[in-house]
Amino acid sequence: MHELLLSVFRKMEFANIRYCLVRDYDQLTHMSEGGEIDLLVQNGQLPQLSGLLAQLGFAGLETWGYAPHHFFLAYHKKSDCWLKLDVVTEVAYGKPVHALRTSLADNCLSRRRRCGPTFIPSPEDELMTLLLHCVLDKGYIAPARGRRLQALCRQVTEEHYLAALVALYWSPATSWPELAARIEDGKWPALLAQGETVAARLAAHNKLGTVGRQIRDRVLRKANRWSGWLRPRARTVALLAPDGAGKSTLAAGIQNSFYFPVRSVYMGLYQKNGQVSAGSGIKRLGFIGRLLVQWQRYLMARYHQARGRFVIFDRYSYDALLPPPQQLSWSKQWRRWLLAHACPAPDLVLVLDAPGEVLYARKGEHSIDSLEEQRQRYLQLKKHLPQMMVVDATRDAEQMRREVTSLIWRSHAR
Repeated sequence: MHELLLSVFRKMEFANIRYCLVRDYDQLTHMSEGGEIDLLVQNGQLPQLSGLLAQLGFAGLETWGYAPHHFFLAYHKKSDCWLKLDVVTEVAYGKPVHALRTSLADNCLSRRRRCGPTFIPSPEDELMTLLLHCVLDKGYIAPARGRRLQALCRQVTEEHYLAALVALYWSPATSWPELAARIEDGKWPALLAQGETVAARLAAHNKLGTVGRQIRDRVLRKANRWSGWLRPRARTVALLAPDGAGKSTLAAGIQNSFYFPVRSVYMGLYQKNGQVSAGSGIKRLGFIGRLLVQWQRYLMARYHQARGRFVIFDRYSYDALLPPPQQLSWSKQWRRWLLAHACPAPDLVLVLDAPGEVLYARKGEHSIDSLEEQRQRYLQLKKHLPQMMVVDATRDAEQMRREVTSLIWRSHAR
């Protein structure tokens, strides 16, 4: 089992948090590459769990309109994988809104059983909750789910208890023996055909509450999509480095492996060909043109943030803060300061650091002395940028990608 997941289970038990897996215990040993875990937690203990998960590097994902689901995400550098926890405090169903509430949570927690390092529902509770999940949430029964339902059927020992669950949550025209026979025979279409009847049965338990939750959560989900324009949740990260440090390779690697979508935006003050931008009209505006170009790029980054995309700035206007090789006039100093602070600061600034001889060996451009001088000038930016961190760029691309991914996620979690 994944070591981060084991840490979660151990800390929850040590903290006396009452929980159990909702389903898929049999899949936990196959999560070496990460995945999603569904957890049921005692109502009232969610704040305690949130603090515990924060200590382990998890960040809560702000998702309006998905109650009673709460999502937590962590990046594990050692295994280079993402682990997501879907935590609920009550068992609810429905598609697309989980408006059909049940009282199954109390049953699952009071009747849970230990299984290895964690807790799982009893066969009776897991069978009922899994069947409702497949029929009401998914609308289909995948082969693995079907096999699990059949295995749970054979593990049932408390027939009277399960018969009571079926009478309360399933179609009134179907008894537990009939339901068990269909599961054993794999008659999945017959079970799925009862989905509307089952949903109506659950909604009838609290008609007004069900309708209210459907309206509320649909409105909240739409508001959630627009809230990013006012308060972006995705982070911005500026990569600074001399030539040959591997900025482009690193940015591409993060784009291909990060959990959330990532976009790269060039924010350097000077293109390699000496142009401010492709637009010759803006270029002719000189200093004002540079400011307009920087804001044009920044607004593009802001658009990506509003859409939930993390942004990597390839260079930044902070290049203007680099110590000049010679003394500048006060007017040029003022212009450079204004360029450096023209756009809002990124959330995180990472300087890729490597000795001049390493940089020269990678690209063969400039001289070793010139590259070493560039390196020292970038390192001096620390006194101007409190959010700056230095990353060892002498490592291979894979090690550096994992390190930077971890730094970005830790910054986001904080």
